[in-house]
Formats: sequence, structure tokens, C-alpha cells
Amino acid sequence: MARRAITSALTMLALIGLLVLGAVWGWNSLFAPLPEDVVGAEEPAPTCDTQRVAAGERLRTDQVQVSVFNGGSRSGLAGQTLDALVERGFLPGDIGNAPSDLEVRKVQVWSTVKDDPMARLVARQFGRSVKVRFSDEDLGPGVDVVVGDRYRNLSRAPRTIRVEEPLEFCVSMLPSDVAG
Repeated sequence: MARRAITSALTMLALIGLLVLGAVWGWNSLFAPLPEDVVGAEEPAPTCDTQRVAAGERLRTDQVQVSVFNGGSRSGLAGQTLDALVERGFLPGDIGNAPSDLEVRKVQVWSTVKDDPMARLVARQFGRSVKVRFSDEDLGPGVDVVVGDRYRNLSRAPRTIRVEEPLEFCVSMLPSDVAG
């Protein structure tokens, strides 16, 4: 019986020693100074890709990002429209619902830049009669499109447009583009 008591005491001492050792190591690790080269000190990854088009050159659909918002009651309309634009080469932006106070019958193309050639190229995809509206409100990355219940499909349209003045713009990168 004495042998068993000695074994139990030694086991208990070893376990208490491990507990104290772990507590000291944890305390020191918790309050240790941070190293100088922490991850947060790195230069942040770019969130967009800067593109340039010289005057007289052509702006292509694969250089223009589009976000589409549903201004009507047809479920999934913004996603279907964005899919159709992506098939034409446009870069995908956001999809969602337009502000509730907005009334759109067919389609509106919005830009925060006056005389925006990117917005003109997007507007042409919906027909010659669709004009670009200047807006201070930016709903998503790139050119904003708001579709209403009377919108049916894209029109035949060019996939490039000639720019009259030099153009420099930033296309938002998808999270997978930033990481890789």
C-alpha cells in the first residue's frame, strides 16, 4: 500500500509541475512584446488594378466593371443581367436591390463621372436610347446599372468604344485576385 501512495504522490507532483510550467509559459507568452515584423506592418495588398487607355485607343468590355441592381419586383433580375454582361466580357461587380425610393421602368446606367466612356459602353449594351445618368451616389464598384420590370434583354452592341481623352481608372479586384 505504501508503494501505491508514493506512486500517487510522485504522479501528483509531476502533474502540478506541468501545470505550473504551463501557467508560467502562458503568462510570459501573453504579455511578451510584439515582434517588429508583425503581419500588420506589411504593405497592404492593392484592392484594385489601375488601367490606362490613351486618347484615340479603344476601351474594351474586359476593362469595365459593372454592378447591377434590381429596381423592380422580378426576383433574380440583377443577377441574370450581370451574367449576360459578363458573357459579353464585362467584369463582375456587385448585385443587389436598388434603393427603395427609386422607380425604374426598364434600365438606367449610372456613373459618378461626367462623360464617362465606360458608362457609355455599358449603356450601349441596352440599346441606343439608354442614356448615362450622372449620380453622386455610387451603389457598387464600376458602372452602376439599375434594371426595372420592363427590362427584357441586352441589345446588339459593340464591345469596344473609342476614348477621346486619356483615361485612367481603377478596377476593383475580387478577393481571390488580391490573395493570389
